[in-house]
Amino acid sequence: MSRGGDVKDELTPEEALRRIAEVDRRARRPARVVGLLYAVVGLGTIVYWPVMFLGPAWSRLAAGVAWIILTVLFVGYLGGMRVQDPEVNRANKANGPVTISYVVLTLVVFVFGAFFHPGDPGGGWSAALIALSLCAGAPPLYAAWRVLRAER
Repeated sequence: MSRGGDVKDELTPEEALRRIAEVDRRARRPARVVGLLYAVVGLGTIVYWPVMFLGPAWSRLAAGVAWIILTVLFVGYLGGMRVQDPEVNRANKANGPVTISYVVLTLVVFVFGAFFHPGDPGGGWSAALIALSLCAGAPPLYAAWRVLRAER
């Protein structure tokens, strides 16, 4: 019997290490999922804008539906997240650099595509759109990198 008197079986060192590893794994999982979601949002942003302004009507519809689903999943997961992680909290700050730069760069891409879209976009305009899309996708990719590489 152990010192506490309540536990009938003492843990072997191997069993204790296994249980510690399990608790550690459960604590890390939510932050990893958030990091992966940030990566998906970043990559999705890079693909979304060229599809919306250069693709045929069916691809724009598919991209719009996919974007709505991704947004609901991302916001729903972050809203229900119970584990607090410093890197996730830093990335999720409403007035933090990731959020502000993402919103501003996304608006820049939208304004560029919506108001400066020529009737028949050429290579230069398309290249500029892709470059702006890469810039807009960079903040969530940076957040993903920070969250996934953080030591826990």
